[in-house]
Amino acid sequence: MSIGSEMREDEDGLSSIALEKIDPILAIPFEIANSAPCIGLRWKGDVLVVGAPELVTEELKPSLAKLGFEIELIEMPESEVRDILSLVLTATGESILEDFATISGDAPISLLVDQLIERAVTNRASDLHIEPFENIINVRMRVDGRLRLLAELPTNLGAAISSRIKVLAQLNIVERRRPQDGQFTSHVGDRRIDIRVATASTIFGEKIVMRLHDERRPLVNLLQLGMKQAQLEPFSRSINAVNGLILAAGPTGSGKTTTLHSALRAASAPHKNVTTIEDPVEYVVPGLNQIPVLEASGGGFAVQLRAILRQDPDVILVGETRDAETARISVQAALTGHLVLSSIHATDAVGAVYRFMQMDIEPYLVASALKTVVSQRLVRRNCKYCLEEYTPTKSEQLILESFKSEVKVLARGMGCTYCGGSGYRDRIAAYQLLDVTENLAELISSRPDPVVFRKMALQEGMTSIATQAMELAVEGVTTLAEALELKEYD
Repeated sequence: MSIGSEMREDEDGLSSIALEKIDPILAIPFEIANSAPCIGLRWKGDVLVVGAPELVTEELKPSLAKLGFEIELIEMPESEVRDILSLVLTATGESILEDFATISGDAPISLLVDQLIERAVTNRASDLHIEPFENIINVRMRVDGRLRLLAELPTNLGAAISSRIKVLAQLNIVERRRPQDGQFTSHVGDRRIDIRVATASTIFGEKIVMRLHDERRPLVNLLQLGMKQAQLEPFSRSINAVNGLILAAGPTGSGKTTTLHSALRAASAPHKNVTTIEDPVEYVVPGLNQIPVLEASGGGFAVQLRAILRQDPDVILVGETRDAETARISVQAALTGHLVLSSIHATDAVGAVYRFMQMDIEPYLVASALKTVVSQRLVRRNCKYCLEEYTPTKSEQLILESFKSEVKVLARGMGCTYCGGSGYRDRIAAYQLLDVTENLAELISSRPDPVVFRKMALQEGMTSIATQAMELAVEGVTTLAEALELKEYD
């Protein structure tokens, strides 16, 4: 496979020239790549950048020297090299998708669905979309917050795919007009994947979205998630308090559950009774009493929360505050000697406070119970294996000056095998932390105008999500383009 010499423009508007060279993945024969192991990452001018474990780099040099081009070796953990090799084999090997237009029957359809899920999981996708159109079915996966095309399928497979997924999720296969929700589990290698299914009727058939929860994902600490030290100190005081309410605000998919579980791990201790109510249970943590929400059988958040309060809890995690009843019970629990952590859908930390008031929770109760509100958004991390520094353009310098930054160098990923050519790999959170001080609690009790409350919150030390995202760009963790997408939260 070769890459033609052409100008291309990436999604951030950055232009680059793809030189006519062998694809970096295929530049190294598979026998060498698999036995070493090693992987071609990208071309840097006429130099091929190769990733390999430290222990094999010296042994590799003679073999790579015979390839006929200059090599730059960089250290990569063997597990990461093997993961990429596995992904490359899956993507370039024979696929049942190619011959599917002429195949029928239940067994091939089940294989197709399994393969779509496997490829999505291998690509680190959080969601898998099956979208029917007039002449084609698009299958897209969300990786690092962005949708990518995974496959294009013939339209005659739509009904069979829909029925297969509905059978797995125990949904009504006859009902094709009303939305349905369900879930099932699948195994990809040694990973157990919890899959939540949502269907919706479109003019060309049923659209299906599957949320993929990899139970093997490790929990990391709050600093690794992106919380700054200045934010971590007041947050740590709150999560180690005896009682109070801690809220995580943000839209679906912004990482609230991950933040809360990381906080819960920091707050847990052998002498504490820690219980969670979740829909679904995303992280299985040894030593925690984890209760799944069963809305269909009357076991919603409010019902389960009432039951937990009779079981002598110290710390309670409520997966989501969806209604006034759950909000009121959470506040009462926080006021009666329990530490309660919960997530809520709100645009920012200030909005989360007013969401509780909109649920008819008296302002003085909110002021008394609330300890901390953390709001967050996710930005993509620069890929560590193709990261390069560059001098900001004049327009970028003006943007940096507007944020009172004097940095002279920024960084961006140039695109490589490890990041799939995007320049990004994984995501990090930009946080806004509202620490409810005595002054703010007194103000909340009077239910002030949101503008007045926000002004005092800023005076008390709250920073914007956009400001922290800009700090991540200045530090080289993400790009300026990613940070600017959060400008509306300034």
